[in-house]
Amino acid sequence: LRNVVNAYEEMEGVEKLVERVKVLGTGGLIFVSTLYGEEKAKEIVETLRSSGVRAELATSSKAVKALDDFARGEVDVLVGSAVYYGTLVRGIDLPERVRYTLFYGVPLFRFGLDLEGATPGRLAFLLDIVYDIVQDRRLRVLANRLRRYSREEFVEEARKLLQEYLEREDVIEGLKKHPDIVVEEDDGLKIIIPDYKTYIQGSGRASRMYAGGITKGLSLLLVDRPKVFEMLRRIVFSLYGEEFVPFEELDLEKLIKEIDEDRRKAKNVKEWEDPVKTVLFIVESPNKARTIARFFGRPSVFRLGTTRSYEVATGKYIMNIVATRGHMYDLVIDRGLHGVEVKDRIIPVYSTIKICRKCGTQTTADVCPKCGTDKYLEDAKDRVNALRVLSLEVDKVIIGTDPDTEGEKIAWDTYLTVSPYTPEIRRAEFHEVTRNAILRALEEVRDINENRVDAQIVRRIEDRWIGFELSQKLWTVFRNRTLSAGRVQTPVLGWIIERYEEHKKNVAVFLSVVWNGNRSVFETPFRSVHQAEEYGKKGKIRVRLLEEREEERNPTPPFTTDTMIREAGNRYRFGAKYVMGLAQDLFEAGLITYHRTDSVHVSSAGIGLAREYIRDNYGEEYFQGRSWGPEGTHECIRPTRPLDTQTLIRYIRDGELNVEGLRKDHFRLYDLIFKRFIKSQMKPARVKVGKYEISLEALKEEEERIKEIIYPGWMLVDGMKISPLEEGVYEVSSLRGFRASKVPLYTQSDVVALMKERGIGRPSTYATIIQKLLDRRYVMESKEKGKLYPTRLGISVYEYLMEKFSDLVSEERTRRLEQIMEEIEEGKRDYQEVLKELYREVLSTRGIV
Repeated sequence: LRNVVNAYEEMEGVEKLVERVKVLGTGGLIFVSTLYGEEKAKEIVETLRSSGVRAELATSSKAVKALDDFARGEVDVLVGSAVYYGTLVRGIDLPERVRYTLFYGVPLFRFGLDLEGATPGRLAFLLDIVYDIVQDRRLRVLANRLRRYSREEFVEEARKLLQEYLEREDVIEGLKKHPDIVVEEDDGLKIIIPDYKTYIQGSGRASRMYAGGITKGLSLLLVDRPKVFEMLRRIVFSLYGEEFVPFEELDLEKLIKEIDEDRRKAKNVKEWEDPVKTVLFIVESPNKARTIARFFGRPSVFRLGTTRSYEVATGKYIMNIVATRGHMYDLVIDRGLHGVEVKDRIIPVYSTIKICRKCGTQTTADVCPKCGTDKYLEDAKDRVNALRVLSLEVDKVIIGTDPDTEGEKIAWDTYLTVSPYTPEIRRAEFHEVTRNAILRALEEVRDINENRVDAQIVRRIEDRWIGFELSQKLWTVFRNRTLSAGRVQTPVLGWIIERYEEHKKNVAVFLSVVWNGNRSVFETPFRSVHQAEEYGKKGKIRVRLLEEREEERNPTPPFTTDTMIREAGNRYRFGAKYVMGLAQDLFEAGLITYHRTDSVHVSSAGIGLAREYIRDNYGEEYFQGRSWGPEGTHECIRPTRPLDTQTLIRYIRDGELNVEGLRKDHFRLYDLIFKRFIKSQMKPARVKVGKYEISLEALKEEEERIKEIIYPGWMLVDGMKISPLEEGVYEVSSLRGFRASKVPLYTQSDVVALMKERGIGRPSTYATIIQKLLDRRYVMESKEKGKLYPTRLGISVYEYLMEKFSDLVSEERTRRLEQIMEEIEEGKRDYQEVLKELYREVLSTRGIV
């Protein structure tokens, strides 16, 4: 918890340090890099004293007296070593006294490759570094063992394995090029890594909590090793979201005034009648609540019924963070028309949601409608009561539910729940779960957007009315009470049926041919697979270059919900619901921005993050920041830190990032998101493309391939792998005939793309709509290729709905209703008028069977 301005400039000897101390004045801590030792610290003290600065060494036996004299103002600056457990780094908490810190050299670790004297921790580090170079899985396994158990047999095994690799020239060259270390050869081979923990702890001495909040401080780092500093800067930004600025760019006069004003307040805390406010911060997910709490240290945790609360201090607030666990209220089923009273105004009637712990059914009734029990219902009323009790204890309630219409409705319900119990309620909106985003959201609070709430109410009532009315028709006609219908799922079912019919009609015989390491598929005119194979065995593959051209290829924009689902589906055969679950976990862990979005817009923070990563990994010359579109309600899906997947895994494994519960598939999806985003911020590639004709006797196909990469641009991220074709005649290695359709069945990702393209459904419902079709067994999915095909039941239900209620469930009507919802959100339509129109539609269905 800190409020530090991180500045840097090039080191120019002790003279530069003295010059800066004179400008910054009293109240400084000076940290000397371990490379220079205590003798340099003594020299700095003497030089400062000769310049009129009262300086004392805090690394000797006189450190206690020096600290006392500094606290009383009898010493201007203290000088000590930049070591994590040093007196100055961890032993001072004087918010009214320490104004700035100054680092003489980058804090670092420097060690040789003497394996005999290496600790288990250092051996584990070396194993990881060498693994990055040679990709020998034994190194990774052994590193993990050493971190858990410092047993001698593991230590010896590590030394032996490392010794084998460190004798290889390619490994030594790999060490010299590794992005996370610096290698020096002045006195034997030495590895240098930044000691970022010492920097964070030491610089944090200038920003401490007091009764009025948290003091502002300055940290100035005099850079002696630029490459090590760049690594330190990257780590500090990745883990803490803090950036370094050049010292000469500071508005020093203004900054010093702010620093001194905070010290004045810290000395005179009695002038603050109400120094720190208490806040109840309400989010949706328990995982998100826990992640946010960890941004502010180790939280105090307590339970109120089934609700867990995390108490932390942010500097300005003492904050309790709790979760609603999603919606707490839903429409009842026993009032009015399916839970909606229709009078002069249309009034939805809500009750708390109950979850049956026996069968998982959600209901607002007092008895589970599926299994009939009333003993295993978990009532959201417990959460409602907990929120009310917690609201009584705080000065303010801030509601930070998701930044969409569902989140706005949850915020509105929460507002109504706690409004009688607290004097002030505000809404916070954030699109990524990071410390900076949360602090910014707490400062930029707003009122609840009632237009969004109205749109959600209309959508929920429309789902209930149309869903219940049409579902009940299906129950009667098909004598099956598990069936359901909806305005969006019906046209989607129709697309799947239509594609299935086209798929059946367009069947042909194909030849799959392997030649010279390539594979080509030819459509044949033959009626049997045997005929096609006999024909193919007699011929050879001929490759002819038809044309050649140079072209510029731009990167694709960053992910939206639909493109993320499509890419993950195509690459890993992940279903839409599964992808959204993985993305939800990544969002709540603070690793990606909000994942329900139609926007490709990239914020200035996102562009800065990409620049940081591209500069450090590929070079500044490859960066070309793009916003990709106008700013709107949401941003694209992107990472929140400049951490590629391997670095992220390492930080989590080493405990640098406190993230739990992520599996292999989480990292697969993160990797797709990260690479797509980084590529979107890089310069275009320039390539030479060849258009080829590939023939097997009379069978022909055309194919384009990259012949040469002239300028890699964004293609650097993918490793620039190309496999150009060469003209010539080639033997057939193997061939296989098969019968298949020329029209492929849809996958889940194809259907999501269609929903986006045709304007029905929303990012938050894409996965849900497909899952309903699967759950109702209207559609099945092939296990091998993830292809969707309709069942007889699905076809029968669709034909019945289109025959009887085509006006209600047509694609055009559904699309128009989506547009109406957007108009309500924008305040252009009265939601009551829309509901009355929907009511007339529902009445028109009565009497139809």
